Amino acid sequence: MLKLNKDSVLGTFTIIIGFCLVCSVLVSSAVVALDPFKAAAIANDRQVSILRVSGFETQGTVAQTYADHIQAQLLDTESGSILADRQAEADGYNFASLAKNPEFSIAIPAEEDQAGIRTRTKLMPIYFAHDENGTVTRVILPFYGAALWSTAYGYVAVAPDGNTIKAVTFYSHGETPGLGGEIDNPRWQALWVDKQIENAAGELAFTIKKNAAKEGEAAAFEVDALSGATLTTNGIRNAAQYWLGTVYKPFLDQLRKGEILK
Repeated sequence: MLKLNKDSVLGTFTIIIGFCLVCSVLVSSAVVALDPFKAAAIANDRQVSILRVSGFETQGTVAQTYADHIQAQLLDTESGSILADRQAEADGYNFASLAKNPEFSIAIPAEEDQAGIRTRTKLMPIYFAHDENGTVTRVILPFYGAALWSTAYGYVAVAPDGNTIKAVTFYSHGETPGLGGEIDNPRWQALWVDKQIENAAGELAFTIKKNAAKEGEAAAFEVDALSGATLTTNGIRNAAQYWLGTVYKPFLDQLRKGEILK
């Protein structure tokens, strides 16, 4: 048997390659072993964000509170219909990733792409928050769009009337702390509470603007823009208007007519 000279060039490269192969195997094994923990962490983060706008305080564990009060469904955005036969897919439906897959997504014409996202999935997960008696108290809708530096992802909770915003939160964005990052500020998010989406004529009226009306008819629809973060709040406004006024409109119209919560 040929003896390897560890001090030779061949010997050195052989040792390096062997070491790299061992490290690769260890890293791959670690990734596979940690996958369940990663999936659990992602699910926990999603549940925390949804509960934040659900109106229910966490009692015991996040998972238990979520199971007690949240029901996920998969929504066909074109028809506004809930796909009851595909409910099992709803809770972990990765709409952000699937939006990049032509099989599951649609391209948004530039003139209609108010949110600046280019594509979106044909289906979206939505969440019904319900009390101990099973009565739906809020419907939670994911939404996202281009802000100043990033795509901002959030959830908006709507009352069973299909027209009153009850809460909003953002769970992922890259906006500047102290400026656009103030979309995370609970005081600003509180300005959304009880704002109306459509006016009496059925027209989208919700907006975010500087010097929003504090009284009068307009006050029911307007949220003050963040000071010093006009472009970020314009992006959030565009995203909210696109999702609430276009994507979710068929569903919200049915909710307003009482056709969903029978």
